[in-house]
Amino acid sequence: MTSDWRVFLYPLGFLSALIFGARFGLQWLQSELNGKSMVSRTFWILSLVGNLLLAAHTFIQIQFHVCVVQTCSAVLAWRNLNLMQTKRPPVAFQTVVFVLFLTLATTIGAFLFQQSFLSLDQSSWFRVPVVPWQKSPFSHEVPLVWHIVGFVGYVIFSLRFWVQWLLAETSKESRLPPSFWWLSLSGAFLSNIYFLTIGDIVNFIGPAIGMFIYARNLMLRPQKVVEKAS
Repeated sequence: MTSDWRVFLYPLGFLSALIFGARFGLQWLQSELNGKSMVSRTFWILSLVGNLLLAAHTFIQIQFHVCVVQTCSAVLAWRNLNLMQTKRPPVAFQTVVFVLFLTLATTIGAFLFQQSFLSLDQSSWFRVPVVPWQKSPFSHEVPLVWHIVGFVGYVIFSLRFWVQWLLAETSKESRLPPSFWWLSLSGAFLSNIYFLTIGDIVNFIGPAIGMFIYARNLMLRPQKVVEKAS
């Protein structure tokens, strides 16, 4: 009974899936209209909002591996917005690294708080959420190896933003290189296998819908993707 409120709040995770779908949908339409892969401030604003919402969702559902990726990705989205603004110089690289470490430490601390002070009925940080339309949880039926596969897949899926971030720091320009889309495809494939296995529809929807858009961006400019910040 102690987890009933988590089951009730599970559908809120669909908000982040909707926003993530919107960001790539708008990016795809903009790219189609211009005949090349592009990225705008709107993409990063939606990314930031979606990251924060999914981080909150996975914190509630006690999914540490997804939550830590989303909180760090939120910092990267903020950094891209920072690089795109023209009214003042972007913050120093060292500041971004500090914010990343602070974010990681805060996320770990928040999960430690949940485990130590909220009397959770489940000590694992890799909880399989129980959805409202599911009659009974099946977390014990999912071997640890599947959680490892899911974590690896989700790390690959999110590594795209780390690669993009490093390239953005080098060029001081926000853009989405071909490596971003290749990592998106491979990471989405592994992640979707895991999320289907555990029946987590919220985390499955985003990567599943996006696979066509990832492939399409590679098709637009297969040799050299040219992006434009607007």
